[in-house]
Amino acid sequence: MNRTQEKIPTLPKMIFFLLIIITIDSFLSFHLKAASKDPWNVWLKEVAPIMTSLESTVAKKIKTEEDRGRFKELFWKARDTNPETPGNEFQTEYYQRRAYAENFLNGVDSDRGRIYILLGKPDEKTDFVGHQSLVECQLWSYETKERPGLPPFMYFVFFKPHDVGDFQLYHPGINSPRDLLAPQLYDDIKNNLQAYKQIKYNSTALASASLSIIPGEGDPTASMSLSSSNFILNNVYSLPEREAEAGYVRDFVKLAGSVQVDQSTNIIRGYGYISVTRIKGIPFIHYALLPDTLHFKQTAPTLYEADVLLLLSIETTTGSIVFQDSKPVHLEVDIKKKQRIADQRIVFRHFTPIIDGEFKVTLTYMNKTTDEFFTYEQSISISPSNITAIIGFQQKEDPSGNYMPFTADQIRISTDPRFLFNQKDTLEGIIQAGTPPIVQLEKNDDKSIIYPVEIVPFPTPALNSNDQYYILKKTLSGIKDGNYSLLIKNPTTGQIISTPIHLLPFYIDIKRPFGMEHPEPPTAILNYSFIRGQQYLALGKTDEAIRCFEQVPTDRWKPEAIPVIARAYYLKENYTKVLELLDREEINKEYPILVMLANSAIGTKTYSKAVTWLEKLLNYENSAEINELLGSTYLIMKNQKKAAIYYGRAREIKNKSKSEKKEKNNHE
Repeated sequence: MNRTQEKIPTLPKMIFFLLIIITIDSFLSFHLKAASKDPWNVWLKEVAPIMTSLESTVAKKIKTEEDRGRFKELFWKARDTNPETPGNEFQTEYYQRRAYAENFLNGVDSDRGRIYILLGKPDEKTDFVGHQSLVECQLWSYETKERPGLPPFMYFVFFKPHDVGDFQLYHPGINSPRDLLAPQLYDDIKNNLQAYKQIKYNSTALASASLSIIPGEGDPTASMSLSSSNFILNNVYSLPEREAEAGYVRDFVKLAGSVQVDQSTNIIRGYGYISVTRIKGIPFIHYALLPDTLHFKQTAPTLYEADVLLLLSIETTTGSIVFQDSKPVHLEVDIKKKQRIADQRIVFRHFTPIIDGEFKVTLTYMNKTTDEFFTYEQSISISPSNITAIIGFQQKEDPSGNYMPFTADQIRISTDPRFLFNQKDTLEGIIQAGTPPIVQLEKNDDKSIIYPVEIVPFPTPALNSNDQYYILKKTLSGIKDGNYSLLIKNPTTGQIISTPIHLLPFYIDIKRPFGMEHPEPPTAILNYSFIRGQQYLALGKTDEAIRCFEQVPTDRWKPEAIPVIARAYYLKENYTKVLELLDREEINKEYPILVMLANSAIGTKTYSKAVTWLEKLLNYENSAEINELLGSTYLIMKNQKKAAIYYGRAREIKNKSKSEKKEKNNHE
């Protein structure tokens, strides 16, 4: 390719343009300095990182000092994490973060400053300085708890490209492991897998973070591509928009002295139960969590409250995250109901659709009122050939047509994760299988003691399936108390479902827990299709993901879901569809969205759109690569003048980088 020559203006023209630039610059400087002295503009600049677009729009229209004061008060009040205390913990925390970012992270507009402002101090920070094989970099680890749209754990890598300049945020899928190599190794190691292994030699965590923001996600043997990391980054940057309505970042500080509890322990004992069924042909994970204790805070003389959070994480057997979800539950009870819950306990039940595969499921119960929690883990295997079962203490039909936890189409089972029974009880359940399974009760300490369990086919066959439902009922009278295993065996495949059964003497009364669950209407099938699409996408099964997404009518697509759907089409190189989905006003144009838009515009040869998105990308990263891409795009558009400008900027950045590198080597 011929090198494009820049046209050099004549001297008079240069002087004329220089005078104009100086005049404009002086004019702007004067007005910017004047504006910066305005306390209102100073405050707007201070809170810009956490202000929503709507708040920003409203704030710019406020003229009177009285209205501005009222707006400030409401702005901070909406974000107050604990209104009952005299101060505003969120406001204090925010200004502490700003001060730290300004003093130690090169400002709030730097990559590190921006992440620090939004997420706070990392739970762990590791500095990589002086490693001969690595550039200077930092690894920040966060446990995000229930922040919307974020995984429970995240990695952020900040690195100095070629060991020069300020720290930049590493974007997995856009950056590659080679970018973390020291300059002397960068040209020698041209394979990302080799680079990954070199990084892993220094730090396993850093190597994992070079593949994905999500620990354990990513395959070092696969070619680098835009991953879920970019979607998560988009969610991080848009946290103020999504959290402000609910009170921004309520977890900055823990609940303070106004909370009155019976007892506070942190980790508590609890019980979990996970089962799988197919409802209308779709596999679902059903899960139940029963805390041994549930503490409340007193909000009135006879009123008590607790905020509970149920966290679900589904991973592959290799640790890659497939799906995560959180379900908040607010409890408000009087003193009588509080005592009944203390006597009988309460079980929280929920469910979610799942795709076929081998998974590890982790459940976490968290009482946000007291910071008490417990976790429960279980491995599951989901396949059309597998039998499924729900075991409990009561069975009944549910003809409502709603989706409910621990149901198999029309049959619903009441469950208790403790699996406590006495000799007056009946063991009940529902089994879904292609052929009649073998069911028996086996004593744990003497496996020669076996009780056969009869099953009866349910009159109505399973919907959208060739399987049959079987009703399980086993009267426990006459069986010696002790610990048993209920074994359900598939005679065709040898698969066995084992459920622990604790049988107590008849004179010990078992108090069944209250059930806390919420039905979902038949229309929820559309949301289930989207969830399954997300899961397929997480596993790299793009075609299956798109098929699920397309089952949802486009008028039901939520703005926050559209980038996920667009990513599936992007990976299939359907750039026309990506532009159709993302080139809308309601889509927040953060870094990963701009990358998809720019590449899709180039892929569809709509170069005027491409330069628009590429120029916006420069606001995030003024790199030689983006400037060169802009130069190439303008050259294709036959705009040699613009092309020369961006090629020139790219050369300046590269020359500056080489100069800084040379200066550093000379200094060493």
